[in-house]
Amino acid sequence: MILVIGGTGKAGREVVRQLAEIEVLTRVLVRNPKTAHEVKELGLEAVEGDLTNVAGIEAALRGIEKVFILVPPSQNEAELKSSIINAAKKMGVKHVVMLSGAGATHDSPISQARQHAKADDYLRASNLPFTILRPYFFMQNFLAQAEIIKSQGAIYGNYKDGRLAMVDTRDIAAVARACLTEDGHEGRIYIITGGEPIAHAEVAEKLSRVLGRKIKYMDLSSEQLVEGLTSMGYPEWLANDLARLGENIATGQFASKTDVVEKIAKKNPFTFDQFVKDNASTFS
Repeated sequence: MILVIGGTGKAGREVVRQLAEIEVLTRVLVRNPKTAHEVKELGLEAVEGDLTNVAGIEAALRGIEKVFILVPPSQNEAELKSSIINAAKKMGVKHVVMLSGAGATHDSPISQARQHAKADDYLRASNLPFTILRPYFFMQNFLAQAEIIKSQGAIYGNYKDGRLAMVDTRDIAAVARACLTEDGHEGRIYIITGGEPIAHAEVAEKLSRVLGRKIKYMDLSSEQLVEGLTSMGYPEWLANDLARLGENIATGQFASKTDVVEKIAKKNPFTFDQFVKDNASTFS
């Protein structure tokens, strides 16, 4: 049986859906009854729990062979992941698949990347069989800009003309599903990208074509981006992280692509055009 921790966000929800699709015995840790109902409708087991409750995590891990760990961005992400890893080891889990992030290094200017690196090192040192997934920027992140796209006809960022091999969360989930249901992925770190490095000006053009109206890309300074994000309610640490990420994208740090989706998930990555078509009603 597989336990999915973090199965209600952009990527986690898709992992849950794909495991349900192939009828794998799966338990999902959830925080509220509404989400539990959604999981049960998929034919999966839902258990309520909290990432800070070690006893609850251990109870959810009882009888589990493999666990998928996804922790939402936070300033204590590494601590939360380490606690889950300890619980998994105690409860005899045989394989941990953990979602990390591209650019996970201890000297990164992005605090979230440093958190990823710390948690990744902890998992590797745990002596548990592991697979670490490091995806690039999610296509689904644009869904958070849907209202701005509709009202202002624009997307914003500080990416200059830097290209980015962004990835659809459906492809991330397909790789995770393979790692959770097949042998041979232990001890591996997979960098997951899309198949087409594109600049944000091209993103705007693709949105324009599919939606049938002009969408512009508005390039901001990092200071302007942080100010805009904090005014929208983003915590300052996260706004600063997103600005630093944008600066890295602008330099082409995330322009290279890998063949992980093709080799591990055995499929072609979703294109950005397909992502927009599939979500046109959200943007329109």
